[in-house]
Amino acid sequence: MADPRFYNRLGPLTLQEIAALSGAAISDSATAARTIDRVASLGDLQPGALCYADSGKLFKDAPDGALDGVAILCPAEVAEQARALGGTVLTHAAPRYAFSRILPSLFAVRGFDPGCFIHPDARIDPSARLAAGVVVGAGAELGAGCDIGPHSVIGPGCRIGAGTRLAARVSLLCTDIGENCNILAGAVIGEDGFGVAMSAGRNSDILHLGSVVIGHNVTIGANTAIDRGLFGETRIGNGTKIDNLCHIAHNCRLGSNVIMAGYSGLAGSAVLEDNAVLAGRVGIYDHVRIGKGAQVGANSAAARDVPDGETWAGNPAQPLRQHMRELATVRRLARPDGKTSRKG
Repeated sequence: MADPRFYNRLGPLTLQEIAALSGAAISDSATAARTIDRVASLGDLQPGALCYADSGKLFKDAPDGALDGVAILCPAEVAEQARALGGTVLTHAAPRYAFSRILPSLFAVRGFDPGCFIHPDARIDPSARLAAGVVVGAGAELGAGCDIGPHSVIGPGCRIGAGTRLAARVSLLCTDIGENCNILAGAVIGEDGFGVAMSAGRNSDILHLGSVVIGHNVTIGANTAIDRGLFGETRIGNGTKIDNLCHIAHNCRLGSNVIMAGYSGLAGSAVLEDNAVLAGRVGIYDHVRIGKGAQVGANSAAARDVPDGETWAGNPAQPLRQHMRELATVRRLARPDGKTSRKG
């Protein structure tokens, strides 16, 4: 559920209103007056929530009653499956697109008060230092000894732990930061992720309703961007160090003491377990897991999971030994005499 520190509720909406906003069809007109005031993912269903499914793939192993009390947007061809699991069904050829059209009528990110830089409802420890041009939204909390650089913006409801430093022009929305962190200039944390729904040649942004949670003793490099979760959190563990110009997409999870060098990027829901290391310019595909203590070499792209403790490299990334053998083979084939140089 969207955290009320960060989001205003605009609903509820009836199913009839949802159908009108999204272009979906209600499968049972007797349910048209039913109201919805929350949304959820299929992995975290709650009675009274609206969710969506692009196909029936996730219904196959669902237990009886899995959709009890839930309203679901789905394609017409899987409507019967959804009803059999207890769901109230709305059909649409592009359920994700329909879902994206409804969200702005149910929730809105809390905005800033145009009449003040420091909102009177913000709770700022007397020992915190704020430079010129800082903006602090309603309900935000700054702990003891925080040091906030010029023109940084702290969104409504955000929390910053004791001893944390924000350099100049840092932007926070929907974010909790632990103690003794160091956020360098120009970092942008908690904006919408890159969630786009498509239908018949039209694109629609998806409002993200999650947050960013950053542990203690974390460093975030200059001009790095960390997106908030679509549902739930994007999470950065204690002691993790992230270089300049990195990107961490929605719902990623970084464990403790992770190292992420410059120009690296994680697609949505990627996971870096404790003590994982990414060298410079590494890309990690969505939902890929980099295991505990694993390392990925520079300029690599990991399209599948890297086991704990292993070192992978290349594009696509593979175990380092295999990658080096392939490089040696290519070099040998490229030589006019077909022999491998002693220098490799």
